Amino acid sequence: MELELNNENLSLGQRLSRIFTSPSSVFTDLERNHSWLATLLIIAGVSLAATLPLLSKIKDYGIIQLQQMANNPALSNPEALATASKVTVIATVVGAVLAPLLFALIMALLLKLFNAFAGDKIQYRKLFAVCVYAYLPMLLSFLIKLGLGLTTPVESFGNVCTSLYLLFPPDSHSFAAMLASQIDPFMLWSLYLTALGGAILMKSKIKKVGLYVFLVWLVYALGTSYYSAAKMSAMI
Repeated sequence: MELELNNENLSLGQRLSRIFTSPSSVFTDLERNHSWLATLLIIAGVSLAATLPLLSKIKDYGIIQLQQMANNPALSNPEALATASKVTVIATVVGAVLAPLLFALIMALLLKLFNAFAGDKIQYRKLFAVCVYAYLPMLLSFLIKLGLGLTTPVESFGNVCTSLYLLFPPDSHSFAAMLASQIDPFMLWSLYLTALGGAILMKSKIKKVGLYVFLVWLVYALGTSYYSAAKMSAMI
């Protein structure tokens, strides 16, 4: 995408909308005013609001999953099973709220590491602001999963996603399936925006930053997919 020069000061609403239509203008604006708190609170609020209606199904699906695991200690005690399901619900709520923050923290750190060797030296807090806005496409994923989750039976809830995991049978745990679960177009969109924003602030080439971000993501996706597949294979 061609970098757009823009001297206009954008409002919060303009930033939130233009990140989808003209992201370069948003990141250029962040060079002058790298405020991010209001945006992060909005993202966390929407993520939470899209998660709460699904909590009952998440709890029931978690119980089904526990019951399918052989030699699971939780099955020997109904109270332990109930506690495990509550922990799943709590973890889901906490994850919905903290995921945007963790994404911004980690991706900004990766951009800062790249920045240490190439481009103009940029403060971490500016890169963090870029990564907060780069997470916004993930909200579309949350809303889509809300719609899918509300219409999906509990037994098939494990396939409620926006990744390529949809191409696999329900509850598939092979390496290929786990890798497919990492390939989410909305996440890739957010990674692209991260690279674009980082390149604009660092006065670096988008291709270089994009290749760096993609390679880091690829290593993460391959590693976590292998670990998840091996873990599930040992548990089932």
